[in-house]
Amino acid sequence: MSEASTWDGLAGRYDRVVRLFDRSYPAIRDRLRVDLVGRRRVLEVAAGTGQFTPDLAAVCEELVATDVSPEMVRLLGDRLGVQGIDGVSVAVMGAYALDAEDGAFDAVFCANALHVMEEPRRALAEFHRVLGPGGVLVAPTFLHGAGPARRALSCGLSAVSSFVAHTRWDLAGLVDFIGRSGFDVQRAEALPGLFPVGYVTASTIDRV
Repeated sequence: MSEASTWDGLAGRYDRVVRLFDRSYPAIRDRLRVDLVGRRRVLEVAAGTGQFTPDLAAVCEELVATDVSPEMVRLLGDRLGVQGIDGVSVAVMGAYALDAEDGAFDAVFCANALHVMEEPRRALAEFHRVLGPGGVLVAPTFLHGAGPARRALSCGLSAVSSFVAHTRWDLAGLVDFIGRSGFDVQRAEALPGLFPVGYVTASTIDRV
């Protein structure tokens, strides 16, 4: 089954499941409002049903919110309509092949998605490609490898549900992974939760 099909199947109950793991979400919102304020063009990757999309729309000039799942994008559009949020472009788009020109954005926001991607390095290469000079990546990511107990819990959940963590990082591992993908990590902190969230911001490193 493709990643798009998997997330299409989860879309209808996604919001209910997220509530089990969203303890850190208010802290993420507080931080993104500071880190992305005034950014001209922001790309949101793996937007899901829009847990952070309204917050992003409030601080940037232009927002493109995307997800690989058509059903997620439909629900995202419905949410924005109900909340009366205009000026956000929504599109079906996979992280491994972003439909955008090189350097088209000055920020990429990808929340709680890298660990469930089968090929996160491909995604980071695309993020780097579409970011212009001085571009910033904000990538809060669930840390399913933050200690033996959480790693065991993650393995158990992956065995019985469709929410599969393909990579189980702790904070140091996540920082190293992003740093080895062409980014200079500027900030990294673990936010508390059933699974902690590694809140990472990074700038692009020009490749020769």
